[in-house]
Amino acid sequence: MVYKFGPNEQCLRRCRAVVPVILRAAEQVTSQGVRVLFEHQNVVRPLMGWWQFTNRTAQALVSLYDQGYTVEAAPLMRNLLGHSYAMNWLADSGEPAVVALSDYWNEHRRKLAQNVNETWNLPEPAPAPPEDPIVFANPESEQIHRRLVGELKNFDTMVKAYGTADVYPVYRHQSAYSHTTGATSDAFLIVDDGKLKFTTEPKGGEADITAERLWIPVALLQAAAAISPLLVGNPMKPTIEKVMGDLGLPPTLLNLQRTRPLT
Repeated sequence: MVYKFGPNEQCLRRCRAVVPVILRAAEQVTSQGVRVLFEHQNVVRPLMGWWQFTNRTAQALVSLYDQGYTVEAAPLMRNLLGHSYAMNWLADSGEPAVVALSDYWNEHRRKLAQNVNETWNLPEPAPAPPEDPIVFANPESEQIHRRLVGELKNFDTMVKAYGTADVYPVYRHQSAYSHTTGATSDAFLIVDDGKLKFTTEPKGGEADITAERLWIPVALLQAAAAISPLLVGNPMKPTIEKVMGDLGLPPTLLNLQRTRPLT
C-alpha cells in the first residue's frame, strides 16, 4: 500500500514512527566507523559534522515537541531545514563548496575576534585566522566561488539556485521565532472581547507544528541522501528507500537539481 504524504493523522503517525528508524540507522553507520574514497574525503569531512548536527537537532526537536513546546523549538526547525539543504549543496558542488565554506567560516571567525578585541579588555588579543587571499585558477573559478559563498550566506539564494523558492517562506516564518521579533511576543498574547490577555503557553499548540513534524523525516532523509553515496557501500540507501516508500514520498524530493548554473 502507498500512503499519501500530507497533513493527515495517518501520515503524522507514520512520520513519528520513522524518525527513530532513520536515526538508529544513522547511529549504526557511524558507530561502526565509515570508509570514504580518497576523492571524497575533503567533502565528507564537513558533511559528517553537519550530519551529526542534523540528526541531533531532529532528536532535540522531537523531544521538545513531545514535551509540549511549539514556537520555542522554531529555531531548531530552522536549523534542521537549513542544514539539510546545505548538505545537499555541499555534496552537489564538491570541492569548490568546501573552499567556499572554509572562506565564509574564516570570515566569521575574523569578525568575531575583531568584535572581542574591540570590546573586551583581554591581556592578549583573541586569535583570528589569517586573511590570506584565495588564488583562483581563472576568472571562472573566482565567479563560482563568489556565487557559492553567496548561496551559503543567504538561504533564499540557495533554494532559488535549486529551483525550490517555495521553501524559503517556511524558513522565513521560522526565522521570526529565531530572532527578537513581534512573533515571539504575539504567540503569548490574546485579544478577547476587546481586552488584551496573556497565556502562559503559546497559541495554536500541537496544530501549529503539524507541518514541522511531517518535515522532520524529510529533512533527515535529505541529509542522509546527501552523505550516504559518498561513503563506501552507500550504507543509508536501504533505510532511505524503505522510509520513502513508507511515507509515499516521490524520489524527486531527494534529488535536488541545480537550476541556476554556477557560471
